[in-house]
Amino acid sequence: MSRILSLGDLRDRWPTALGLVSIAGAVAALLLSSRDELLFGPAIATMAGIYLMAYALGRPWTAWPAFVVLSIVVTVFQILYLRSGGPHPAVGMSAVLVVLWIWVLAARRFRDLTLQTGGMVFFGALSLLCVVVEPRLAVAVAGVGFLFHGAWDAYHFKVDRVVNRPWSEFCGVVDLGVGLALLVAAAAG
Repeated sequence: MSRILSLGDLRDRWPTALGLVSIAGAVAALLLSSRDELLFGPAIATMAGIYLMAYALGRPWTAWPAFVVLSIVVTVFQILYLRSGGPHPAVGMSAVLVVLWIWVLAARRFRDLTLQTGGMVFFGALSLLCVVVEPRLAVAVAGVGFLFHGAWDAYHFKVDRVVNRPWSEFCGVVDLGVGLALLVAAAAG
């Protein structure tokens, strides 16, 4: 017999609710921005960086403060790029991935090193690809990157390592929704 969804069940799904609100914000940014590739291409490396930072710290809950810290870092790269011709934010965030990876090595975090290194290379490469292709294709690449990162989140949710489950649930919801929205935006031109 199926049961009715309880208030307790809804409280347990707060990461999903927060993710849905975040998707709405990302869709609003898509609608209002003329530089979607500048916003969403660097986000792919940023998402990988959140995992690397939490991994380096060895405390899964630190994905949340890593999100805040790396969001500030990518915003600084975006401002510098737009105002003074600094490095492209995707290039800057890919460099940050390398710094975070070195931190992982210095912290002697080897249990999931191969997987996390592969994620760093893959998601960093997708971010950099967004820099070299034309803007509409960059939005599509970012969409694909978000979808792949959603699968990354699902894996980490299942194994319950590196980041905590509320983070991987939140991030997975955001990645799937935003990834689909980016692909629609790229197709619509």
